Amino acid sequence: MIISGQFNDSLAPIMDGVAITVQNYVQWLNKSHAPSFAIGPKVHNFKDTDYHILRYKTLPLHISGPYRLGVPRIDRSFNNRIGLIPFDIVHAHCPFVSGNYALSLSRKRKIPLVATFHSKYREDFASWLRLDATLDQVVSMIIRFYELADSVWVPNEDIIETLREYGYRGPIEYVPNGSDIALDENENIQVVKDEGLKILKCDPLIPVLLYVGQLRWVKNIRLILDSLKLLSERNIQFQMRFVGTGADKEKMEELVSQYKLNNQISFSGPIYDRHQLKKIYAAADIFIFPSLYDNASLATREAAGLTVPTIFVEGATTANGIRDGINGYISRGDTLSFSEKIETLLSKTDSLRSVGLEAKNSHYMPWEKIVSTVYEKYNVIVDKFKYEHLKRIF
Repeated sequence: MIISGQFNDSLAPIMDGVAITVQNYVQWLNKSHAPSFAIGPKVHNFKDTDYHILRYKTLPLHISGPYRLGVPRIDRSFNNRIGLIPFDIVHAHCPFVSGNYALSLSRKRKIPLVATFHSKYREDFASWLRLDATLDQVVSMIIRFYELADSVWVPNEDIIETLREYGYRGPIEYVPNGSDIALDENENIQVVKDEGLKILKCDPLIPVLLYVGQLRWVKNIRLILDSLKLLSERNIQFQMRFVGTGADKEKMEELVSQYKLNNQISFSGPIYDRHQLKKIYAAADIFIFPSLYDNASLATREAAGLTVPTIFVEGATTANGIRDGINGYISRGDTLSFSEKIETLLSKTDSLRSVGLEAKNSHYMPWEKIVSTVYEKYNVIVDKFKYEHLKRIF
């Protein structure tokens, strides 16, 4: 039995892709394999109902929206609880506060550390670090963290190139993300779709375009808004719904008002209930995700689970494995091309169904299956680590 800890700088109710990954790792490891614990920052006025979640004290971090700065090393109660758990392996899902705590724990207890490279961290820091020299130093620190890990994973094979560009030269394993959103055997897709349309307040006779995720400009959302402005000017009917929250939400709403698109575009806020979110995905005709920032978007896999195809842009890492017109769509990244791609698809709605079905076949995989692979890898890593440790002793 391998007892694991999943460390990340965001946990529920902050439901970004990495937080959802950690949540599913812990859920399925506990359900099907062995004890696992999610370790991350406390969130003000939020209480957990699962004892498998351990949180440390935090301070506000205003530059990053809902995220908070964790201070686990000075949280005596948290450290006492951690001290009672006999971890066999720790898994860092980010290289910052929680990741460095996991690294220290692995060295102190002489257990292996797995580190997953989830995000393009250079792009994150580039938005507010103005000096290239300082940015290079930050990236070097991040790479140093991964060099100290016993096993480095990526959720998308195309991310390997990014990690190499950052300067990492060690071995890398590909472990894909999964999805926990799909139709149950006894569910009717039309019934679920109708319920989703009601939640989104959409007209069932007008095509629905959907985005689910963080509302930050880095996600290339400006391309969506500018493209929809062109569609509106060409009198193309559509309903666009943004589900989520983020630091740039208000500025996006202002731009929608400036473009006079309030009757066609609305922002629904975050939806944490996964059953409700399933209905929302089902309501969409097309999922819109032009992000060049994301490495392995969970939202596109969740849409695929409801047979909803996604439009990506050329060069998107998260579009790895997507074939245009087969299991998704890929557009050039300029406003005119993107708007024309959407317009073409809205005029050929019959093909959306077949592409959506192929998206589910190729892009959707349940978390239960993914986590079974994860647990097998944990066993191999722990056995190898113990063997290497014995060799050093003797």
